[in-house]
Amino acid sequence: MPPKERVPWGRWRLVWFQAVRVGGLRRWTGGVYLLLAAVLFLARDVPYGAGAMPAGVPAAAPAVLGLDQRKPVYAVPVDGRLVGFAVNVDWGDEYVPGMLAVLAERGVQVTFFPTGRWAARRPDLIQAMAAGGHELGNHGDRHDHPTALGDDQLAELIRRGQERLETIAGVRTSLFAPPYGEVDPRIARVAAETGHWTIMWTVDTVDWRRPPPETIVQRVLSRVQPGAIVLMHPTEPTLAALPIILDRLLADGWRVIPVGRLLAAARTPTH
Repeated sequence: MPPKERVPWGRWRLVWFQAVRVGGLRRWTGGVYLLLAAVLFLARDVPYGAGAMPAGVPAAAPAVLGLDQRKPVYAVPVDGRLVGFAVNVDWGDEYVPGMLAVLAERGVQVTFFPTGRWAARRPDLIQAMAAGGHELGNHGDRHDHPTALGDDQLAELIRRGQERLETIAGVRTSLFAPPYGEVDPRIARVAAETGHWTIMWTVDTVDWRRPPPETIVQRVLSRVQPGAIVLMHPTEPTLAALPIILDRLLADGWRVIPVGRLLAAARTPTH
């Protein structure tokens, strides 16, 4: 049998809150209810243990509401105009600095999913991502086909990628973007066993085909929705499209955030 895991504090808090709420909190005054709810909401960001969790680990990931870590995530149920950007990286070194500059100019953080081999080749860019406040996800150690790997091989692909990023940037990943976008229940299960959520996408820019920048802009803006995950890569047309996409989204009241924060913002299921 697998070793028994410690139940995360976030999950205990959710169970306690629901029990108290059902047991009688609704009979209390509205002011007390709102005060308690506010305290619990703020407690989400209290650091674990003596120090804060390292960058790259969304604090609420173990207790995401309404989602199952053993299943791939294509979008997140959220309230409000929140959208997550996921940037898969195994090439395109020459465009990453420009993308980081565009993001920094607008005060936006996203999730970069580098492969371990790319991270080993460009530790300077990995460290620049972390220094810019961006979340680091796991794209596997190599860009292998997950469906062609056995369970142990797939787990090793994920763990090795995690180890490289931890060595280079001091972060421990909890999000996994499968190479080639290959996913099935087995892949998501193995990723969960390594402590990772399997992250897919809502909007695919298909930028790896190098379409005109205006095509990338149109694909994102026409399909964006609350809780969407937008997939992109470091390419020349992506770099040209990125400032246009961000300026229009921000002007329209959207918040562009890392995928881990999007998961942490998941709303309670209503059914």
